[in-house]
Amino acid sequence: MVPNLVVLTDFSLAAERARSYAAVLAAPLKAELHLVHVFLPMPIGTEYGMVVPVMDDKYVPAAGRCLQHVADVMPVPATAEILESDWPSAIEEVLAKYQPMLVVAGLTATSNFLEEWFSNRAVALPHQMGCPLLLVPEHLPDAALHPPHRLALAVEDRPFRLAATTKVVRPLLDSLDLEPVAVTVLPDEERTGGWDGLRAAQHSGLTAGAATCGLHKVVSNLPGSGILEAVSDLHADAVALLDQGHGWAHKLFSGSVISYVLRHTHVPVLLLSAQVLDAEPAPVETLAFTPTN
Repeated sequence: MVPNLVVLTDFSLAAERARSYAAVLAAPLKAELHLVHVFLPMPIGTEYGMVVPVMDDKYVPAAGRCLQHVADVMPVPATAEILESDWPSAIEEVLAKYQPMLVVAGLTATSNFLEEWFSNRAVALPHQMGCPLLLVPEHLPDAALHPPHRLALAVEDRPFRLAATTKVVRPLLDSLDLEPVAVTVLPDEERTGGWDGLRAAQHSGLTAGAATCGLHKVVSNLPGSGILEAVSDLHADAVALLDQGHGWAHKLFSGSVISYVLRHTHVPVLLLSAQVLDAEPAPVETLAFTPTN
């Protein structure tokens, strides 16, 4: 199968940024893009109960022609597809059909958890499907439409293992000659730590450069803002976050680092499914690092 990326798209500004950025990523590996628009009228509440609105039967053919035109003018090979299906079924179909290295979607600016839930449905994919997901901010400037050079990999100071399904993204990341840097945010009383998280990052297999990646620490009690501070300090072009599967109920009612970063980021965010492990001592000689601060 030809290397490919799936771009979940519509006709919004966020979707346009996602398509443009996906094309930049695909070019070095000569990968294809599959532009997919999932369409299903959502029921709305009325005084008579839930009602599915009547849609113009011309919408799907017209949208299909428009999306095909978008695909035709992309700078890399691209296909267009509209799926009239519920969201979970459509995503399962797309992943089984294309087996992409990466799913890309636009990131619409939101101000709270409910807006995030309704506007950025793709955010849950790493937790639900295990696939790596790249979210591209809708206000990403044209000057940032280039292959990323430095990736801030945000980790907690404890062992973790990436889900096997995330490893499909490695050929793409390696083709970009990406420099990963492990980033951890620690409270003042733990400022000398960070090494368990670094060790896990170096053994993650995310990229060829991960084995010798450095560690950048931020001393703060606020993990979300600390991660974004590190992104700025490192002049990183993208940030990777580990989705440990807390699910949307946790995000809605308890808040999360992921949600904070998504609402405030100025760079693309790579979400990776991961599992936290019990800490295991490792010999010092297994560490290969270059502290960045």
